[in-house]
Amino acid sequence: MYLLNRGVDPPAPVKAIIEPITLSDLPKLTKKAFLFNWKDLVETQLWKLRLADSKEMLGAMSLTDYPHEYRIEINLIASRRDNVGADKQYDRIAGCLIGWACRLAVKQYGYLACVSLRPKTRLVNHYQAKYGMLLAGQQLFLEGTPLYHLIQTYIDYEP
Repeated sequence: MYLLNRGVDPPAPVKAIIEPITLSDLPKLTKKAFLFNWKDLVETQLWKLRLADSKEMLGAMSLTDYPHEYRIEINLIASRRDNVGADKQYDRIAGCLIGWACRLAVKQYGYLACVSLRPKTRLVNHYQAKYGMLLAGQQLFLEGTPLYHLIQTYIDYEP
């Protein structure tokens, strides 16, 4: 898995890792750094994305598993504040985190796997265009071919 470092010319791939958030990581999940209050999500599965050669958290994600629905819901996904918008240094953070949720769902539920999220209204079109998500009421979801495509694009492919 890799991120694209846009801080160099030409942009270059850098190896990234996703792993569970530890107790020592929790104080770093501040609203100032990640734009959201994560304190209410400590009972969910928390994952972080970092560069392979750094301990610094670049992205974070909260997941809830719904086994009876063969579904994992992304409660919250965020890039660190300095990696949001046109001037971000690293690209592909959100894609890698969503791809990781898809990988976990396939590992648990096989071909029945589904990943969903409730996006902010202004992000619906972005998630649909960039990640191939489908609209289902107030949620967006991935299953089948689009879900596997995201895993291949963001998790399995190495440049």
